[in-house]
Amino acid sequence: MSFMYLFFFTNNVILTFMIMFLYLIFFENFINCMMMFMTMIMMKMILFSMKEKMNNYFFFMKKKMIMMLMIMLLMFFYTKKMINFYIYFELISLMIFSLIFFSSFSNQRLKASIYIFMFMGMSTFPMLTMFFFLNENTMLLIFFLGFLIKIPMMFFHLWLPKAHVEANFYDSMILASLLLKLGGYGVMLLNLNKKMNFFFMWTLMSIFFLSISMIFLMDLKMIFAYSSIIHMNSMVMMLLSNNFFTEKMFVLMMISHAISSSMMFYIIGMIYEYTFSRMMMINKSFLINNLILFMIIFFILFINMSMPPFMTFFSEMYMYLSLINYSSKMMIILIYILLVSIMFNLVVMKNMGMSNMNKFFKINQMKTKNLFLVNEHFTFILFM
Repeated sequence: MSFMYLFFFTNNVILTFMIMFLYLIFFENFINCMMMFMTMIMMKMILFSMKEKMNNYFFFMKKKMIMMLMIMLLMFFYTKKMINFYIYFELISLMIFSLIFFSSFSNQRLKASIYIFMFMGMSTFPMLTMFFFLNENTMLLIFFLGFLIKIPMMFFHLWLPKAHVEANFYDSMILASLLLKLGGYGVMLLNLNKKMNFFFMWTLMSIFFLSISMIFLMDLKMIFAYSSIIHMNSMVMMLLSNNFFTEKMFVLMMISHAISSSMMFYIIGMIYEYTFSRMMMINKSFLINNLILFMIIFFILFINMSMPPFMTFFSEMYMYLSLINYSSKMMIILIYILLVSIMFNLVVMKNMGMSNMNKFFKINQMKTKNLFLVNEHFTFILFM
């Protein structure tokens, strides 16, 4: 039966017709349809990335759990009742905790799972208590803080790098492409009618300090995990600036980041299969022996830098323009953020493909599955 699901998800035309059907039925809920479409295309690529391990019983059960997670995500983006919204929010967090906890049995994996449980509890248990109070201002603040921990914000972001480092590459694809979008979608649903200056400055300082710490990291998964945190904080900062097209560009930025971040973590998992290391110093000059893989990572880093003509360029350009419109004094900080985002991508490119160190590892050919999945990512990010 699971092979039938995979065959169904192979066809992008079927997914397109499904989302057109949902859009025609629920015309007023365009954002919900786009988020459900994002969930389906990302789960299709995640299921195909772990297809080789289906014969193993342990990975077969994980695949079933990921399919249940997809159903929960679709229900989360479809529901309109607040209590159902909270229930699916909690179930998705519990399933992510289970996926990382059962990935292996090392002590570090256990610590990462405890981090996730602690931070998710900090964000969601106060949300449950708020259902018994009618003070809208308090409820708005608690819900906003709960979603900001899921995004995550600085001081609450420690669970995400630990989870990425200890998770498998397909679990990292789920974390970066779908789980972080739950917090962004929740913040968007709160309909903030006024500029919340404290949270605006908090997101700005988060981007500033996390971008400084990201330059000194050597683990590729940690680098791209901090990159995801910075992108999500910039999305929230754009939403708090309250411009005319902010909501639609917020959705576009979420979809583009979901595709590009999952592509980055898939490539890191592919590199780990060859070298058994994610450290940049060990993987230096790794891509000299394979020009196809070098071109793929070259395009991935350009997509992460938000260069034209990719979808990320239009959403991030609108973000910079809306923030300059919000306050012209932010010009210097925005230029710094733009330079740092370009710098760390160029550092990764230089270390991975343009170094003069000895070539410890060689790749003779890439698997057809890898080329197929990267082609799927490119197709969606270019033509959506």
